[in-house]
Amino acid sequence: MLRSRGRRNLRTHSQEKVLTSLLLLCLLLPEAKSAEASSPAADTTANRIVSGIISFTHWPGKTGLPRLCVFSSAKHIAFSADAVNMTPARSFNVTYITDWKSRPDVQCDAIYFGRETPRQQSAILATTAGKPTLSIAENNPECISGAVFCLLMNQTPPAFSVNLDSLSRSGVRVSPDVLLLSRKGY
Repeated sequence: MLRSRGRRNLRTHSQEKVLTSLLLLCLLLPEAKSAEASSPAADTTANRIVSGIISFTHWPGKTGLPRLCVFSSAKHIAFSADAVNMTPARSFNVTYITDWKSRPDVQCDAIYFGRETPRQQSAILATTAGKPTLSIAENNPECISGAVFCLLMNQTPPAFSVNLDSLSRSGVRVSPDVLLLSRKGY
């Protein structure tokens, strides 16, 4: 009995450490000061959630910083490439894309979907098969197909869901404690 209680305390302590780390990361990240970030549609909460998820993700074989490709249709996120790249503890690079097919020859380690439907998300992610790719979406409230993480910005407080099926196909490893912080608490 004491043994199982000790394990539960370790798990709770581990979860508290991850939650504390995410909260500290959210507080310490500078807000983007670009024209995009100053628009009323940009939401620094989404920036912090996405930054936290990326910081607790591991790409097998990745040696440099991961590249986050953000669709220009995104409404809740606005990273300035300068703001992300100038932070002392820079954890990823950002590239904005308008159309997946006409994107520059850039390798995306993470993709942030804006208005793209779950069906469009799935089609785009199919083109990345075999390459570890994290995906996060604004327009996927059910989170049963498409992206791995689905932001729920229209609730208070904002949260996220996890599509475990998409996560298993993504090829990336995400800290299990982050999954416990999701809306469903996996």
